[in-house]
Amino acid sequence: MSKLTRRTRSAVLAGLGAAAALSLLVACGGSGGHGGTASKDKDVVSINSPSASGASASASAAAESGRPQLRVDTTDAERTRLYQIWTDCLHDHGVPAGHKPGSTAWSIAGDITKYPAATTACLPKRPIEPPEEDPAKNPHYMDDFRAYIKCLNDGGLKVKGLSDGSGWNYDGESSLTQAQESRLDHDCEVKAYK
Repeated sequence: MSKLTRRTRSAVLAGLGAAAALSLLVACGGSGGHGGTASKDKDVVSINSPSASGASASASAAAESGRPQLRVDTTDAERTRLYQIWTDCLHDHGVPAGHKPGSTAWSIAGDITKYPAATTACLPKRPIEPPEEDPAKNPHYMDDFRAYIKCLNDGGLKVKGLSDGSGWNYDGESSLTQAQESRLDHDCEVKAYK
C-alpha cells in the first residue's frame, strides 16, 4: 500500500480489510478529502459535485438529505458501523459479498458500479464524509492537509503528502504498531481539520 487516505486507512485498520476498503471506498467513489480519486461519488449522479446546478443541485440535495453525516471526530468503530449498514444494504440488493474469517460482517467482493440499482437503492444509507475533508467545501483544505501531514510526521509516522492534497505515501519506516498508527491518524485528523 503506497498511497493511503484517512478513510481507506481507517477502514483497513478497523477491520474491513484492504480489498473491502478499496471496493467500498475507492470503487464507489467514497474518496475526496485526503485522497483516492479527485472526483467524489463518480458512480452517483451529482452527489457532491461542487459544480452541480439547477436540477442536478436539487437532485444532489435530495439524495444527501437523511444520509448519515460523518464528522472529523467520528471514531473508527462508528465509521465502520455506518459503512457496514451501507454494505449490508448493497449485499441485500445483490452485490456479491463474503465474510472475512471469524467475522459476520459482509465485505463487498466486486465493483459496485456494475450494480447501479443497488447503488441507487442503498444511497440513503451511504455515509457522507466530513465537509472539512472535501477540498470543494473547505476553503482552507490545503492548509489543513499540510497540518495533518506535519502532525503524522511529528507523531512518528513518516509520510509525504501528495502535492494535490489527495493522499500520502510512506516516507520511511515507522516503529509504531498498527493500533498506534490508527490512533495517531485519527488524532491528527481531528487536530488538523477542526
